[in-house]
Amino acid sequence: MNPRLSQLLGFILIVICIAMTLIVYQSTMLESGDDFLVIISSGMVAWGILALPELIIGLWLIAKGTREARIGDVSGELIPLVQKEGRIGVAAAARELGIDPQDVADAAEKLSRRRLPLVYLDRSSSEIVSPSAVSLEESLLHLMYAQRRMTFDQIGKVTNATDKQIIEAVSKLSKAGKFRGTIDKNSRVLYTQEAVSQLPKAVTVCPNCSGKLEAPILPGEEEKCPYCGHAIVNRVK
Repeated sequence: MNPRLSQLLGFILIVICIAMTLIVYQSTMLESGDDFLVIISSGMVAWGILALPELIIGLWLIAKGTREARIGDVSGELIPLVQKEGRIGVAAAARELGIDPQDVADAAEKLSRRRLPLVYLDRSSSEIVSPSAVSLEESLLHLMYAQRRMTFDQIGKVTNATDKQIIEAVSKLSKAGKFRGTIDKNSRVLYTQEAVSQLPKAVTVCPNCSGKLEAPILPGEEEKCPYCGHAIVNRVK
């Protein structure tokens, strides 16, 4: 969900919560009877049913949207910084940008899952890396961990590698026991073993317009239909 939309929905739910609170308060005050505690208790129960869920969900959506918006702002500054340095520690990037290290790490993680991952997070060294600045083997290990599957065109654009170099790198990693997966040479797509196991659960047709998708959408992925623009989400089951 768009961060701004998430914040907007959160504020709407907070407004609904306030309205429900007023309704419950007025209804409680109109109650007749001598047992004040019973009236208050019934009012609290009604508030918990009618207003509390909106309050909790609204606050969660506002917090989620605010954090995602902040991470999105970080991403725009992080990419040129990492591409300039080649690789940079999370703490050093945070100091350079003047923001929280966790926000930097989250932004790098999110960037590594984009269709064209221009940077990725190396958790073993706590560094953010530009794929073109390190060896192809190192880039492939981290990129495939984040992406699960990538086309040769995607890999080539972020690493400047040719098809032959990609195949040779995958072969070296496989022989060393560092990578398990398969190459579909017809479609020029590299799959991890996890992606291969998830292919039967992939979405291949748009549920809105029935258009056949160029690439299957694996569980946990979200893509827009190229024909109707519908957001297709393959829920993790």
